[in-house]
Amino acid sequence: MPKVKKSLVKKALSGQKPAYVKATAGKKVEVIKEVVVKKYELSIDLKNMLDAGCHLGHKISKTNPKSKENIYKAMDGIQIIDLTKSIIQLKNACNYIYSSIKSGKTVAFLGTKRQAREVVRRVATELGIPYVTDRWLGGTVSNWGEIKKNIRRLNDINTGLKANKYAEMSKKDLSLLKKETVRLNKMIGGLVTLEKLFDVIFVVDSGYEKSAIKECNDKGIKVVSIVDTDSNPEKVDFAISANDDNVKSISLIVEEMGKAVKAGQTKN
Repeated sequence: MPKVKKSLVKKALSGQKPAYVKATAGKKVEVIKEVVVKKYELSIDLKNMLDAGCHLGHKISKTNPKSKENIYKAMDGIQIIDLTKSIIQLKNACNYIYSSIKSGKTVAFLGTKRQAREVVRRVATELGIPYVTDRWLGGTVSNWGEIKKNIRRLNDINTGLKANKYAEMSKKDLSLLKKETVRLNKMIGGLVTLEKLFDVIFVVDSGYEKSAIKECNDKGIKVVSIVDTDSNPEKVDFAISANDDNVKSISLIVEEMGKAVKAGQTKN
């Protein structure tokens, strides 16, 4: 990816008034709405997003036409994301996650690409919420009945191992049982806390996780996602325009989402 001087981007963004209403002669007015009732305040600002490289999109040739409204300009052959819009999108998304947790809904995290796995697993584990980081298993949503059986089986095995239930098993059978445990953990290990299907899912990279997003859309599950310039933001309910390939960018947003979840879990 061509390098873009951060100083040039910072200068350009700082010189642009963060207009919430954008109008062009002869065209309809575009309004960027901010959440009216403020329930969760971001712990990061536009500068933090800039420093993390959230503004760096894909090459111009890979631009999805639907993402153009979230692009500030092209520079050195790549698209520069308009962070004045991204920060509002992130705030709206965090408020939705916060409100969902407060109302008793279940939120899951999804990030199977290499750059996202570690931070998604860490944040979700710390919060005690369901997550998927190894591979999205086709049918996780559309065939939830079977997934639930696998979750029940894995929980039964883990309970049995802790209670030394399989002490009298032969070495061969015990080896097979452990192999089954490894397989199930890889498939649905992050979902073992679920008793029913999650209500909301936060996704890192909507393009990479398009199969999961389609399943969720078909089932009516709300989708919050980081959407880069190569993807269609209209495919998700809450799109956060940002770089979804850079570890720093991903980590900044995932951790902010985690803080919104934690705030929602806290009893006032």
